[in-house]
Amino acid sequence: MIYAPIVIPTLCRTKHFIRLVESLKKNSWASFTDVYVGLDYPPSEKYKKGWEEICEYLDKGDFSVFAKFVVVRRKTNYGSARNSAELNRLVQNKYDRWIRTDDDCEFSPNFLEYMDKCLEKYEEDENVVAVTGYSYPVDWVHKEHATCIRQNINLSMWGTGFWVKKRLPVEREISSGKLLRKVQHVLKNRLNERMIDICFADYMISALAFRKKTRKLFLGCSDVSMRAYLAIEDKYCITPVISKVRNYGFDGSGVFCSCIDKKNYGASAKNYNYPKQEIDCEKSFEIELDDDDENLKINRAKLNSFDPPLKETMKRAQLYAMMVSKFGITGAKILAAFFFGMSKLFSRVFGC
Repeated sequence: MIYAPIVIPTLCRTKHFIRLVESLKKNSWASFTDVYVGLDYPPSEKYKKGWEEICEYLDKGDFSVFAKFVVVRRKTNYGSARNSAELNRLVQNKYDRWIRTDDDCEFSPNFLEYMDKCLEKYEEDENVVAVTGYSYPVDWVHKEHATCIRQNINLSMWGTGFWVKKRLPVEREISSGKLLRKVQHVLKNRLNERMIDICFADYMISALAFRKKTRKLFLGCSDVSMRAYLAIEDKYCITPVISKVRNYGFDGSGVFCSCIDKKNYGASAKNYNYPKQEIDCEKSFEIELDDDDENLKINRAKLNSFDPPLKETMKRAQLYAMMVSKFGITGAKILAAFFFGMSKLFSRVFGC
């Protein structure tokens, strides 16, 4: 058995970070696991208090339960993206697999065992490109006794394992923009039908955008780009039936997650009470996989209902798809830029 290291970039979210590390300590396979923490330097006084608290925790805490506990302290501010990227590169140069996470996650006691066993079992399966510990709070349809699902509809980055040899080609395809240039191929072969609606909408709008800012989500290996990659390239991710990760990041403290007002908690992805999500409490894990394509179709519909796009966004994506089919990618891009410019002008003139 090969044990994957876990990388944790952080800066100043003391409660989140400590909760994460303490949950890892309770893992049955913590003693086999190397932990790498990338502590960024605060960019301003606003972030200093939390950073100092994390420094104190790292200096005084007992981390002997882990095989290795390495802290990389930045001497200047790297920013979230660079801090994470360089920490990942450091680990990729030493190991053939790794687990990445944000610092706002809490893990089940069997999270590390689940990750290591799945990374071991599916290492040579070219169709499986990742293993995620997070599972949306959806009533998944699966075979009896299944503990995990092989699916190509989503890839959450909240506690996710990769193999270096599989990850690097994926990064090259996404960062080069090649994935976005496949839009005509996607529509011609109806690959968009493998996507949930919000993925299709994000993909179409980004594919036809001239502005790099709009395309940015699909030029890095994010949750958004990776779930489109799964659908387009017919690849899969292993996901637990019961989530092994709970996320606390929807409190406005992070870079990417939106802030969900506690008064507006509801039953969709946009207002779900993520800190209260049920996660697996078992101390051990065994792989029982559901790879039934019929169940996958049902589960795609279930996730679609939980995480739908705005109606206006979906209509725009459908319009863009029709334009690509009629005028090709170049003509569709010109028309999309025109419509976008006119809508901006309309908003400025009429104030809506």
